[in-house]
Amino acid sequence: MADGADASATESDGELVTSNSAVKRAARSYGRQHGVGYRAALRIIGRRGDDRFEPVATRILIEAIEGCGIRHWARIDAWDGRSEAVITDLGGEVFDLSIATMTPAVVDLLERDPECDVVDIDSYLADEIVQQCLFGLVLYRSEVRRRPTTG
Repeated sequence: MADGADASATESDGELVTSNSAVKRAARSYGRQHGVGYRAALRIIGRRGDDRFEPVATRILIEAIEGCGIRHWARIDAWDGRSEAVITDLGGEVFDLSIATMTPAVVDLLERDPECDVVDIDSYLADEIVQQCLFGLVLYRSEVRRRPTTG
């Protein structure tokens, strides 16, 4: 009986590991880039317990690339269709764009807007988030503006 209980715990742990794999990869990447330990990186990312992280991050990438959000300032050199891209900006600088590189901005978005859902992300917002990740601010403004929302 104990073996059955252990097996189900392992299965549920396996599901937990699977659902948090993007966060763990992002924490490892963040830790390497910023010289902090893995646990510190997990705390900095502050994402534990939020199952919206990966779908929101994926939607941001898709809207930025396939929704033409970043095309007014970047060329798409490579795109895997889900989680990683290589882009070149107007100045010729090449960037690797992935869920891991976008983690701080996605976490910030989810903290600022706890009700944020994947359907709330359009190409305009995705463009701003990508620029914030890469440059620390929005450098390039699109000529197309977001329509005002009606209350």
